[in-house]
Parts: sequence; structure tokens; C-alpha cells
Amino acid sequence: MTSNPAHGVHALIRGAQLLTRKELRPFIIMPLLINLVLFIALGAMMISQFDDLGRYISSLLSDTPVDTSDMSWWRAILAKGADWAASVFQWLAWLIAIVVVLLFFFVYGYLFGIITNIIAAPFNGFLAEKVEELLTGHPPPPESLGSMIFRTLGRELRKLMYFIGWGLVIFVIALLTSWTVFIPAILGALWGAWCMAIQYVDYPLDNHQRSFSELKSVLMRKKFTTLGFGGSVMLAKMVPILNIFVMPAAVAGGTALWVERIWAEGDPGQGPNGHSIPIEKPQDPATKKWPQR
Repeated sequence: MTSNPAHGVHALIRGAQLLTRKELRPFIIMPLLINLVLFIALGAMMISQFDDLGRYISSLLSDTPVDTSDMSWWRAILAKGADWAASVFQWLAWLIAIVVVLLFFFVYGYLFGIITNIIAAPFNGFLAEKVEELLTGHPPPPESLGSMIFRTLGRELRKLMYFIGWGLVIFVIALLTSWTVFIPAILGALWGAWCMAIQYVDYPLDNHQRSFSELKSVLMRKKFTTLGFGGSVMLAKMVPILNIFVMPAAVAGGTALWVERIWAEGDPGQGPNGHSIPIEKPQDPATKKWPQR
């Protein structure tokens, strides 16, 4: 069973291509509207922080101590710590500045993703259902609207607790190894990619009421493909304006990744059309259907 980061990147591209299908258009309007509203709100909030970010970067690249008198306590701590680090490791100042800018956009993308995923969870579940039906010819098991909304919101909270819990562990490790600069950056990138993959491949599995533990096990079977998909989603979410369109593309891409690669090539659990063992993948999803059980 092959596992290739390029397959994960292709899955996101595949998801974007699927969104052009007229059958899916009614199911992407609401997620896009939610993304647009939150983009404007979060964008305004982040722009308001640009002045402080500029002063923070200046403190890294200058020997002049930054004035922290009008900063909040946490910004003052960051500025003083950065000033000390820059004086001791002056040769690392530019590298640290670049990392700070990347971290700024990473936090922006991560916050944007968390909030939109919670609000749009039921709509994303519907979109994943329709993508699966488009690819296989068969929808997931039927479920009432109320039950689906309740279940998907609960699942989002379950994922959020997982992200926060292990995120704190990663944060502590990053702090302890912060003197290396590279270890926190690598850990953050891998953790972000893993989280994004979990977030968007979960929708089709949740539609089949597969457990969260099963989801993690499924993704680990193709860990490099998983990280390739999650990493490409994470990078796309860091780009303003583009991140408005990333969520529906990632939902469609995560569904296609599960149907066409992960499940069809070795996931032994409950899959499309109620099958519990992989069946032959159709060569042309637009014309061929998955066989009846």
C-alpha cells in the first residue's frame, strides 16, 4: 500500500476540481458565506495587530531595546525575550524574524480554520456525503437532519479537545527546544498537517459513523499521504483570500482521498455502500458506479 505526500497534495487539487461539478454547487454556498464573514472579521482583527508585529520584528533586528510600556503583559514578555535573544544570537535575528512572521500567519490560518470548522460542520457533512455519492454512485447510510447536526457538532468538539490536548504537549516540547529554532518549526509543521488531515478526512468517516480512534488508525496507514494532504491544506489556509475557498475544497478532497486511495487500498472498516472490505476502484467516477452489495 503506497504512501506518498504527492498523493495528498493531489487530493486537495482533486477536491477543488470536484467543486466545479454542478451537483455540488448548492452544498458549497453556505460554507463559502460562513468563510467570507469570518474572513472579514478575523482579517480586521489581525490587521489591527500589524503595528505591534512590526515593532516586535524591529526589536529582533535592532540593538535598541523596544519600549514595552504600552504593551500588554504577554507582548512585553515576548518583546523582552526577543530583545535578549537578538543580543545573544545576533546572527539568528533574521531567521527568528522570518519564523515569527510565519508563526503569525500560521496562527491566523489555524484560528480561521477552527472557528469555521465548528460553525460549518453540518454543512461540511452534507458536502462530504454528496461528494461520496458523486464518486461512488451511493450515499452514506441515511440519517435524520437533527441527528446529523447533533453528531457532527459533537465530533467537532471531540476533535478540538484532541487538538488542544496534544497541541499543549507539542507547545511544551517546542519551548524546551526553542533554542534550536528548527525543532519547534518542524514539530509545528507536522502537527499542523496532521490536524488538518484529521479535520477534513473525518467528514466521510463520520458520515459512516466510524469512531475517532478508527479515523486516526486509518490515517496512520498512509501517514505520508496524510501529511501531504494536511500540509497542503495548512499552507493554503495561511494565504488570505485563498483560505475562503480552502474549506469546501478540503472537505471534497478529504472525501476523495478516503474513497479513492485510503479505503479502496486497504482500510478494512465500513466503507462506501456499506462494504466492509475494499472493492475494485472505478476508473472513471463520472460514469462508473461502485457495485451493489
